[in-house]
Amino acid sequence: MAERLTVGIDVGGTKTAAVLLSDNGKVLATVTEPTNRSGSPRQCADHLVSLTDGLLRTTGRTRASLDAVGVGLPGLIAPDRTFRDSIILPAWRNVDFGSCLEPRLNIPVVVDNDATMAALGHLAGLPERQRPNCLVCLTLGTGVGGAVLLHGVPMRGPDGTAGQIGHTTVDATGRPCACGATGCLNAYASGTAITSRYLELRADAHSGDDGGGDTAPGAVNLAESLRQEDPSARRALDEAVRALVISISSVVNVLNPELVVLGGGVADLGPSLTEPVQAGVSRRSFPAPARRVRVRRAAHGSLTGAIGAAVTAAGPDGAGRRDPL
Repeated sequence: MAERLTVGIDVGGTKTAAVLLSDNGKVLATVTEPTNRSGSPRQCADHLVSLTDGLLRTTGRTRASLDAVGVGLPGLIAPDRTFRDSIILPAWRNVDFGSCLEPRLNIPVVVDNDATMAALGHLAGLPERQRPNCLVCLTLGTGVGGAVLLHGVPMRGPDGTAGQIGHTTVDATGRPCACGATGCLNAYASGTAITSRYLELRADAHSGDDGGGDTAPGAVNLAESLRQEDPSARRALDEAVRALVISISSVVNVLNPELVVLGGGVADLGPSLTEPVQAGVSRRSFPAPARRVRVRRAAHGSLTGAIGAAVTAAGPDGAGRRDPL
């Protein structure tokens, strides 16, 4: 039987990651490029075609071997899979992105929320016996996305907005959020928010001297600053952890999940993020669910969303015909 492939693409606020997945679940090629947040849906579709063809060329394959493409997008997805709106892609409104991309590739395309794809990507890597009844996923990147899987099925709600944990309130009179509310988790625990807070704290610490260094956001490496025991970096992360603990503890009390997965670029901090979040959630939540829940980093790191998109496209409920991983 001829090899059948799927491509999964995770469109983030900063980067777009794509993977080429074999029919036995092996990642054959990956690519990551900057996201053009000001681009139109058509421009994005053209970019994703280029990424897909590039992955195929890298491995010597052609589109004839490609079954389907899955795409995770950072925004609200309606039940009919229409992209409704997003604070990450503000120019996009009520876009049927699948219908935009599909004719360019001439193969089936599946579109879903990026955090939902990441949740499914993590779940796909777990042995059947270890799969939780309830999995909560938070993607900590340019913004904070969220998704809930119940028995492996995304919880969506009648308007497609279920799982938006990034816009749960952690401080009702706190920082303004890009969504228009105040005190959202997104304003404290996204990579954007943590970097902004770190720069603010560092500027305060060096006010009146010449030791502030380069305060351009692009010059910040929080992980390196933490390794160097920069107190401003430590405080910025501690504030993000506190907000995550408040939000996740509420979710734990409401949904009683066995697993909370942290993805996105911030999760690359690894145990320095997951361990204090686990400890805080264990202290703050009701005792029984607190003992049960485990906080883990997304299984495939920054590629978890793209792998989830590929698995979703390949599965029986996606565009392809193969069983999921």
